[in-house]
Amino acid sequence: MPTLTTRLAALALLLAASAAGAQDARYFTYENDGFFGTDRYYTNGLAFTARHMADERSALARGWADGLCRWFGCEGQRLLYTRNSFGQLMYTPGDISIPTCQPCDRPYAGLLYLERDYLFLSEDGQTLTTLGAQAGLTGRWSLAEPAQKLVHRILDRPLPQGWDHQVGNSLAFVLSVERRSAWPALSGALWGDVRLQTNAYWRVGLGTLVSYAAGGVVLSVGKDLPAVSPMPPGITHRISRGNVATSCRWDWVQCTAFAGVEGRWMGYNLFLQGRPWRSDPQVRPRRWVTDLMTGLRLDFPRTRGPGHGPWFMQFKVTRRSPEFRSPRPAPRHTVGALTLGTEF
Repeated sequence: MPTLTTRLAALALLLAASAAGAQDARYFTYENDGFFGTDRYYTNGLAFTARHMADERSALARGWADGLCRWFGCEGQRLLYTRNSFGQLMYTPGDISIPTCQPCDRPYAGLLYLERDYLFLSEDGQTLTTLGAQAGLTGRWSLAEPAQKLVHRILDRPLPQGWDHQVGNSLAFVLSVERRSAWPALSGALWGDVRLQTNAYWRVGLGTLVSYAAGGVVLSVGKDLPAVSPMPPGITHRISRGNVATSCRWDWVQCTAFAGVEGRWMGYNLFLQGRPWRSDPQVRPRRWVTDLMTGLRLDFPRTRGPGHGPWFMQFKVTRRSPEFRSPRPAPRHTVGALTLGTEF
C-alpha cells in the first residue's frame, strides 16, 4: 500500500507536469547575487514560466483543487489562470574555493524542478488563492554543479571546488497554498490616475523540499492595477489589452513600483538540513527568516506584434535575513532578479 508521502509526491509530479495549449504570457527570470558583488548562499536561479488562461485541468487535478478550495475558501471561484514553470536553483557556501566539507557554512545544493500553480479569483476581485505544487531533483541529478562550473568558465571566474560535498540525490516535492487579499483601507489614489494598491497574504508549504508558514504585505504603485495581484512579476495591467495612458513620463512605457516584506517560520529546509537519515552536509537553520523586497516593472505597450503581446521587464531586489546559525558570521544576503517576458 503506497504511503501518504508517496501519494503526495506522485500528485506533485502530476500537477507540476508541463501543460499544452494556448499561452497568454511567457517570461524568463534570472536571479543572482552577483548583481551585488557576492557569490554565496542562494547564488543563482533560472525559471521559464508560461501562463495559461484556459482551464485545461485533468479530472484528477480538478478534484484535488476543488477539495483544497473547500478548506481554503476558493470553492466555486473563477480559475484566473494556470502557471507552469521549469527552473533550476543553486546554493553554495560563502567560500567556493575550499574543496573540503565546510560544516559551519551553508552546504552546496541544487534543484532542477517543475512547478504548477492554479490561481483562483473571488467574485468581488478582492481575494486571490493560489494552489501550487513543485517537484524536482536534488543532488547531482539537479545538474547544478556542471551548470555553475560552465558559467564560471565562460565568465573566467574561479571554479567552485566543493561540489563533492553537496546535498545528495532525491526526488522531492512541496505543496503550497497562498491566500492574498486586497487592503482597501491602505489603497487609493496618489496623484492623477496613479494609485497605491496594498495586498496582504499568508502562505503555507508542506513537503520533502521545505515546510514553512509565511505572511507578508506588498505595496504596488502604478496605473490600471487590479485590486489584488500575484507576487511580481504576476502584476497585470489593462495596458496589455488596450491603449491607455501610462504612469510614466513617456507614453511608450508603463511603470509599476512595488515593495514588500515577508516573514517565514521554517519547519524544514532540505537545502540546509539535508535529507532525513542521510549523511548529507548540513547546518543548523534559523526558524524565523525575513525578506525585504523592492522593485520596478516596465511594460512597453508599443512592442505588441502579430505573434505576441507587449513586452515587459522587471528588476526585483530581495534582502534576506540570515538563514542558518554558525560560529562564524552568517550575514544577510541580497539577491537581484531580472525578468523579461511578453503578455497577450
